[in-house]
Amino acid sequence: MDLRYVRYAMAIARAGSLRRAAAALHIAQPTLSEQLRALEKEIGVELFSRSSSGVQLTEAGEAFLAQATVAVDAFERAVAAARSGGRDARLGVADGLADVVARVLSQLHGVRLRVAPMSTAEQIVSIVDGTLQAGLGYAPGSLPRGVARMLVHRFPVRALMHRDHPLAGADAVSLADLAAEPLVMPESDAVAGARRFLEGFVRHRLHPRLGPAAATHDLAITMIERGAGYTLCVHEGTPVPDTLTFLPVKEDVPPLEVVFLWNRQADVPELVSAARHVARTG
Repeated sequence: MDLRYVRYAMAIARAGSLRRAAAALHIAQPTLSEQLRALEKEIGVELFSRSSSGVQLTEAGEAFLAQATVAVDAFERAVAAARSGGRDARLGVADGLADVVARVLSQLHGVRLRVAPMSTAEQIVSIVDGTLQAGLGYAPGSLPRGVARMLVHRFPVRALMHRDHPLAGADAVSLADLAAEPLVMPESDAVAGARRFLEGFVRHRLHPRLGPAAATHDLAITMIERGAGYTLCVHEGTPVPDTLTFLPVKEDVPPLEVVFLWNRQADVPELVSAARHVARTG
């Protein structure tokens, strides 16, 4: 039996008509009708009753598709497993999310997994081409088809600065105060988030003073400890030296959004479940 015909029958059942199903499948309606008849002939029962208003599953059709859907799903998982060659699943993790990935990993038991540092953009490309099954990164603007996303956590933006900094004694700092200080930004995923931070200044007609760039979040923390300025990209879940402090920002600044990304065809239910648990527990 050709699984294409089974998938076609599933599409017809979802659409409720041959015309709409053919449009969704990007094939001619006569071709779809012919293939449906071939499937029904092979099975020996009529799967759909036809009428001028569309098609409807027969009792035999409902029974068939209930089992066929499970079979097709199992087949697609088998193909994904074969293509992976039995290798461990790979989880990409963006810079600055060590604490988040630790929480996800704490929910996994007996799962073969390799963690690979890579930017969110690199994760998306690798998920699409199948070399990566899932990733943790910063919320992208858009995603290609086949890549699913789940919001794992929103971190409120705080200014991280040295405790000896003149602004560090306040309960909160304003963007106007920060605009006069050098802003240290990691040259990693947070650069995408940086655009959002900078927009916060622009909305208040402020022009932030950009300080030296850091290759990673860890280096940004080191530079701030040495008096290079402050940053907005390091979130409060990140361990920092006692000499540094996080300060709330008075104005409304978009939060840092961490997302779990995965290939819809990848067999990673444990990873999805672990990410969902972290999302629920905050």
